[in-house]
Amino acid sequence: MSAHRGRHNYRTIKSILETPIMDDHKWGKLPNIPADMIFLDLEDSVAPNLKEQARERVVRSLAEKAFDGEKLLLPRVNHISTRWGREDVEALAAAKPDVVAYPKIRSAACVDEVLEAFRAHGADPDIFAIIETAESVLNVREIASHPSVIGLMSGPADISLDAGIELYEPGGALNRIFLVTKALTVLAGAAYGLAVTDIAYAENIRDLTEIRRRVEDSRRMGFTTMTTFYPPHVDIINDVFSPGHEEIAAAQAIVETYETALSEGKAAALTEAGTPVLVHEYEKALALLAR
Repeated sequence: MSAHRGRHNYRTIKSILETPIMDDHKWGKLPNIPADMIFLDLEDSVAPNLKEQARERVVRSLAEKAFDGEKLLLPRVNHISTRWGREDVEALAAAKPDVVAYPKIRSAACVDEVLEAFRAHGADPDIFAIIETAESVLNVREIASHPSVIGLMSGPADISLDAGIELYEPGGALNRIFLVTKALTVLAGAAYGLAVTDIAYAENIRDLTEIRRRVEDSRRMGFTTMTTFYPPHVDIINDVFSPGHEEIAAAQAIVETYETALSEGKAAALTEAGTPVLVHEYEKALALLAR
């Protein structure tokens, strides 16, 4: 795994909450929701007749460091091939965002294209690439290798639309093809030290037991972060993506055992029970303690 890229260590972010930009009631609740990052969407969740107003609110939030600067902000612009995209870029560039989510990416050339537009207006943001087209899945390694890309976001709903496949299995589980798309995204992110975020999908988003199970599945797959648009999911995500006391204690014991053996010049690191501590276990323990 490469060292992280970008202005922040985005791999330490656990939860990203998307909330409707133009819903004042929901917007007012955000300061009390413990999400690490707020997703400011100008694309799918904003009706065409509200694009300009939403853009103004996002720019103001970035410029004024909304929420007292305690939460990272992730604005998503419209793709620059749309009639709103270039206006989004020009407006957001004035606020100098640290990071921008970019939708409908198909290749690394799309990243170059949007960065060129931002740089023409004096901004140079990190890019959170949304992997939500069939072509982007096939090109995910190339996209992840782009030096300005700091994260990958898996978008099963748009992939299902783009590829003409069903989102869910008859029993309510995600279509099995998404095990492939997610695996490719996770591995590309891990190879280049990127944050990799999944989304908490279920047919019934209020079934918190099922949501927890799916969040746990995503963590086991290697995702570093989860996105949701339903605030009650945030506590679940933060809990699942935070190491428990037992995990921390076990990791500390592995690190101590391994480093003691190294300092004493021993040929092998052994626990008190005589079990060897292998180098990959040591490195995994270090990564867990760094979260």
